Order: sequence, then structure tokens, then C-alpha cells
Amino acid sequence: MDFGSASKLAPVGGPPPVSRADVVATQGSVSVELPPEQTVQSAQAGTAVKLELRARDRDAQSRAAFEQRTAVKQQQRQQSEADVKQSVDRRLVIEPRTRTVVLEEKDPRTGETIAQLPDETLLKLRIYSRELTERAQDDRDTRRHEIERIA
Repeated sequence: MDFGSASKLAPVGGPPPVSRADVVATQGSVSVELPPEQTVQSAQAGTAVKLELRARDRDAQSRAAFEQRTAVKQQQRQQSEADVKQSVDRRLVIEPRTRTVVLEEKDPRTGETIAQLPDETLLKLRIYSRELTERAQDDRDTRRHEIERIA
């Protein structure tokens, strides 16, 4: 590639911009080519923004009060969760039909099961699956002992 012979472009000539006598240029202004009815001028600066520091103090106070209420609520929630954990009877039980270890959480006052792992539905599914497997095994065993007599 030869970059030495690149041609240089000359600016395109045109009519020189018309200076307008009706527009007064201010410091920092930019020249534009607009008709006189579409002249753009910068807006004057407005008044300074007033800031009330008392409003910020109130916001900080309300934020501090909110954080304090939130901390108290969180502490109460943790205390209630701890109370519930203490009042729950946990036991590990081996379910005899599936031979599965089951974690049961019961309310000691009512005896009601609060939670169970694995779930009761899963245990029933395992029992059903085990029964099907045992039936299939029994069917295979009985077929082995059959004697065919041909006369």
C-alpha cells in the first residue's frame, strides 16, 4: 500500500457567510447561520438555589428512627423464631416399610406434625415402588418353580 500518493482534498468554496448587523455577539457565543426570525440567544442565569438544612436534619432524624424501628422488629422476629425452635420436638425416625430415615418436627402441646423430611408424599411413593418391585420379584420366583408337563 502506498500512502505517499494520497490526494489532498481542498475545501469546497461557497458563498461567504453573511454577517448580520441585527444580532449582537456576546462573550462565549457561537455563530450560526439562521434567518433573523430564528435567532437563538442564551438565557439569563436565574436566581441561586436556596437550600434548607433543617429539612435534611429532619430526614436524618426520620431515617434514624426508621432504622431503630427496623432493628427492633428484626430482634423481635429473631426472638419469636428462637421461641418456636425451642418449642418444637424434633425426632429422627426410621420408616419401617421404606427403611428411610425421617426427620419429624412436632408441636409438643398438640402433637401435630409441623414439618417432615422427606415429605409424606415421597414416602408413599417409595412404599408403592417397593411393593411393585417385590411383586415383580415374587412373580419371577414363582415362574422358576413351575414345572411344565407335556403328555
